[in-house]
Amino acid sequence: MLYLYESITIVSRFQEEFWKVMGTDYVPDAEQNGLRLVGMFMVGIHYNENLALWEVDDWATLDRIQEFHDKDPLAKVWEREAVDYRTDWVGKVLEPAPFSPTLAQIKEGDYKSTIYLHTLARVVPGKVDEYIDAIGKEFMPMARGWGMKLVGCYHAVAGTASSGEVINIWTAGNIHSDWVKIREASLNDPAYKEWEAKAGKWRPKVVYRFLYGLVPYSPLRTPFLPDEVSSEEVRTVAMPEVEWGKD
Repeated sequence: MLYLYESITIVSRFQEEFWKVMGTDYVPDAEQNGLRLVGMFMVGIHYNENLALWEVDDWATLDRIQEFHDKDPLAKVWEREAVDYRTDWVGKVLEPAPFSPTLAQIKEGDYKSTIYLHTLARVVPGKVDEYIDAIGKEFMPMARGWGMKLVGCYHAVAGTASSGEVINIWTAGNIHSDWVKIREASLNDPAYKEWEAKAGKWRPKVVYRFLYGLVPYSPLRTPFLPDEVSSEEVRTVAMPEVEWGKD
């Protein structure tokens, strides 16, 4: 499996309309060509920034999707339509860790959450595999005890992003008081302090951000949205910036 990670900057007043148009005019055709939506999120604290995460089977499928974008009339219509809603977008290709859930597993499991925690770590050269292995063996059980579930663990493919990028996405509760409890549990866990000391040698820098699962057709979304819901029922809300690891 491979994953396509797109950071999208949207004209703020058109965000909900963009979600609706994307869901009707792009997602069905993309999925017919092998590009399967995993999650569409609003990013805190820059609320006009969205993140789209897609799953594809392999590089051959990615090539077919590129051909779809280059030649298919429906894709061309979407590109012209999207100009009215988005001002910029940047993509990168990710490879999943062996323990990272697939889209099929996500759909079968309990991964719905209003708030997701997104971490981007820049790992020192030669240590990516070691760091990812430790996440699976050491950090995942720890985080599960605090109330978090791993949605995905990925590393960026060379040539599509900065070298050594490792991205994790976790469930983080449905209201901000849920996140406060998770954060307090982590800060009171001696094993977490040991982990930070150890992990700091692999990744000197890590950035934490909230993702909000407010898009009705996204597999990763708040449990408060039913399976079928009109986009008019979705409302964006002001959310604070994520903070973790500071006493």
